[in-house]
Amino acid sequence: MKVGFIGLGNMGAALAAGLLVHKGLRPDQIILFNRSPSKAMAFKDRFPGTDLAASSAEIASRSDMIFVSVPTPQLLVVLKELSPLSRRTHLVVTNGGLSVDQMEKLCQGAVSKLVPSVTMEVGRGVSLLCHGRTVSVDARKVLEGLLSKASVVKLVPEDQFNAATELTSCGPALMAEMMAQFCASGVRHGPLDAQEAWVMVLETLMGTALTLESGVSVPELKEKVATKGGITEQGLKILEDELPAVLDHVMEVTLAKHTSVKKELANKLAE
Repeated sequence: MKVGFIGLGNMGAALAAGLLVHKGLRPDQIILFNRSPSKAMAFKDRFPGTDLAASSAEIASRSDMIFVSVPTPQLLVVLKELSPLSRRTHLVVTNGGLSVDQMEKLCQGAVSKLVPSVTMEVGRGVSLLCHGRTVSVDARKVLEGLLSKASVVKLVPEDQFNAATELTSCGPALMAEMMAQFCASGVRHGPLDAQEAWVMVLETLMGTALTLESGVSVPELKEKVATKGGITEQGLKILEDELPAVLDHVMEVTLAKHTSVKKELANKLAE
């Protein structure tokens, strides 16, 4: 099987690297194309044995499956380029701006929508996936098997994609920012060395994640740490009172952006 990757920005490169590092694909199975050739060359230098294509059309002619990971302004252009060539190819599009139905009509072939995570290169994170009606059972199994090498695969109804994307694909940046702000507060109220504080926070975050992954619930962990009337209980009270409004605001703003991007692409598609 030959697998093409169109677009090697942050998400496309993390997806391809994750599948290579965690043995979902071999280098000789991969064909790369990026509008800026330097990114494709850099990826090939990192993973010798991968091949380069000169165009999206060449990718389509040589691939059984194609991951399309291009920015929203380029999406319609790339899909229209692939349309006459992609009927025998399984397209996997990582941009959520168009619905699966819209992409199927545009490409006249099998299309799946994928929202991966930049954390796939370390073998963790969630791949959100939704298959179009013309994707065969065998093609579904192949794609889901590939993604499961470097992530947890979640089949999600398309109307749940936006909110789920905030939790999984946007999540690493949002969580990193929260941890950075937590660390900065500790430094401001220290005195603590900033680098040492970050090591403390990062290790605590990893330990917390592993503890929760082992089956300990959030209420159980809070009870283990926060004694009644103690110090941690006071901090938790602030977070319980104030954090929901902040996170709701984040969700509202980002979901509104999803909506505006979809409207913009729908208008361009209608032109």
